[in-house]
Amino acid sequence: MKERKITIGIPTFNEEKNLLKFFESLQKQNIGSDTIEKIIFIDDSDDSTPNLIKKIKEDNPKLNIELLHNNRRMGASNAWNTIFKKSKGEVIVLLDADIELEINCIYNLSKKINQDTGLCASNTVPIIKSNNIFSKAAAFIAFWLRSVRLHGISQYTTMGRALALYSEDVKDLEIPTDIIAIDLYLQCKILEKRKNVMYNDEAIIYFKTPLTKSDFLSQVTRAIIGHQQIKEYTKKLSLNISFFIMAKEFIKNAFRYPRYCLALLYCYSMLPYNYLKNKKIVTYLWETSVSTKE
Repeated sequence: MKERKITIGIPTFNEEKNLLKFFESLQKQNIGSDTIEKIIFIDDSDDSTPNLIKKIKEDNPKLNIELLHNNRRMGASNAWNTIFKKSKGEVIVLLDADIELEINCIYNLSKKINQDTGLCASNTVPIIKSNNIFSKAAAFIAFWLRSVRLHGISQYTTMGRALALYSEDVKDLEIPTDIIAIDLYLQCKILEKRKNVMYNDEAIIYFKTPLTKSDFLSQVTRAIIGHQQIKEYTKKLSLNISFFIMAKEFIKNAFRYPRYCLALLYCYSMLPYNYLKNKKIVTYLWETSVSTKE
């Protein structure tokens, strides 16, 4: 790890209430400060986020922090493409700014990356509000998909909240701006290069769950449409996991988390109407989840 430089790339959009806690967890990472080549923030915000990033940069002169602020919203694909071009590290770690990192997360992501392994995905652990039905529903999805990831590579392996990449594999990559599931698209592109994609259960991040109906249904609707966009990729690369495994892991987690499962089934009952209503207006510029910004 000490011999390899890591570029950390962070897209931000209106993260004024999450940024300081996120950066605090980033500072506590179990890696040497000399390991970090650069920390790049690509910011589309219209709140105080860029000012907070400037203050973080002033307060941490030993870290090579760069801020690129866009005057209009350009989306995560633009941010990732910019990070790929500006990175000079051997490893790129992409992080959302509304998460908290377990102390060994970046180490556990980065150590798996080499000339044979082009991508390592994280274990996304929900921060649950047990008195909120939408939080419990989102948590059940996280538990369910973790169980699926433990079976091996599938279209559900990579979550864009935190992942590591071998920079040589993406330096010439341009993610199309209309792609919604940019994490899955990236996974497909790495596999096309005949590189390995890994999931590391020990690379843990904590994420806020949606707390409102609109936020929950928006996230699920976007995920469905995003996967449909690139279904030919996932089919060609044999990433479509079997219905049997999905059903088995659902049932296993339903017994383990019965109340969370019931919450999900209740929330899913509202999904068809929302999906039919919004499927034509969902774009790569996602509808911001207001409840996770607080």
